Amino acid sequence: MERMAKRLAVLGVLAAAVLAGCGADLVHNRTTPSRTAPTTAPAEVGAAAPRMTAPAPVPKAIPKAIPKPKPNACAGNAAPQLVLVSVAKQHLWMCATSHLVYNAAVTTGAVDLPYDSTPTGTYQIQAKETDRTLTLLSGDQYQVNYWIPFDAPLFGFHDSSWQNFPYGSARYRTEGSHGCVHTPLAAMKFLYSWANIGATVTIRP
Repeated sequence: MERMAKRLAVLGVLAAAVLAGCGADLVHNRTTPSRTAPTTAPAEVGAAAPRMTAPAPVPKAIPKAIPKPKPNACAGNAAPQLVLVSVAKQHLWMCATSHLVYNAAVTTGAVDLPYDSTPTGTYQIQAKETDRTLTLLSGDQYQVNYWIPFDAPLFGFHDSSWQNFPYGSARYRTEGSHGCVHTPLAAMKFLYSWANIGATVTIRP
C-alpha cells in the first residue's frame, strides 16, 4: 500500500508538470505571435502573380519643316535705288542696295507679237508723272494714274486698269503690253513715292 501511494504521488507530480507546460504554451500563443509566424498573409495556392505593365510610350513631337528662305533678288546690288524686272518671271523688285523694299507681279510686252516686246538692258527713271493719257503709235489712247518712263517716250512703268488677266500670268506672251511694264496700282503708287528720278532700272530677259 505504501508503494502504491508513492507511485500515485509521483504520477500526480508528473501530470501537474505536463498540464502546466501546455497551459503556458497556450497562454503564450494567445498573447505573443510566434517568431516563425509569417507577417503577411500567404498567397493563395495557384493564384497568378500580378502582371507588371510597361508605361505607355510618350509620342515624340514631329519637328516642323523649316521653310527655305527665298532668294534675295537684290543681293549684290550696290545702287542706292534699283528697279529690277524679270521678263521670264513677270516680276518686279525694288531694291535699296542689297535690301528688298517692295516686290510685285507685273505684265511686260507681248513677246509673241511683232514689236511689242519690252526692251532689256539697264536704264534710268527719266520722269514721274500722274494722270496721263498715253498715246500709242497706232493712235490708241490709255488713261493711267501714274507714268514713270525709263526709255521715253515709248517705254515705262504704268498702271493698267483695263487688263483683264492677273499680273504675273503667262498670258503676257500674247496679251501683254506694247512694251511698257504694266504694274499693279498699289505698286505704282509705292514706286512713284519711293523712286527718285535717275534711279537705275534693269530689265532682264
